[in-house]
Amino acid sequence: MKPIMDYIRKWALAMDLPEGKRAGYYAQIVKALAGKASLFDREKELLIFSSEAERNEAVPVMEQYAIPWEEMPLLLLPAPVTLYRTFSDFGFTSRLENVYVYADLVSLFYLEGAAAMSESFRSAEPDAALAQLEEHLLAASQADADQVLYAIETQNQPLAERIAKAYGSSVRWAT
Repeated sequence: MKPIMDYIRKWALAMDLPEGKRAGYYAQIVKALAGKASLFDREKELLIFSSEAERNEAVPVMEQYAIPWEEMPLLLLPAPVTLYRTFSDFGFTSRLENVYVYADLVSLFYLEGAAAMSESFRSAEPDAALAQLEEHLLAASQADADQVLYAIETQNQPLAERIAKAYGSSVRWAT
């Protein structure tokens, strides 16, 4: 069995900037962060870091500017990524065109054909399972020619497993 393609865990800090501040206020904060922590990416008021330690280094800057913030765990999906209709409720595309999903709301999986259990068990039909699952998918990442990493709302994990099983396939969870 081929190893699971890695999604990339990222750590974000969601700022709650006060209303009515000049556009330069945000730039001032980003500049202050440059000396303390290395930003991986950003999107509006969301600062994205490569490690938890880097995110933690940004906290004193938030305190210095008295900016309320909260931690936000993210998963960066490997490009290229196909987005489905409900994606925007569970993720976003950053200014650098990286595609992220909210780690606390989304689960990632691979759809695989399952080995036949007996002579009477029908053969795996992962394409039919995928067609059934499509209305529940948030995104699909095809960074590897052999595997597609799918994103689904975490509460739909049991549904994904039932659909896969109904078509003689299986779900391999990456998160």
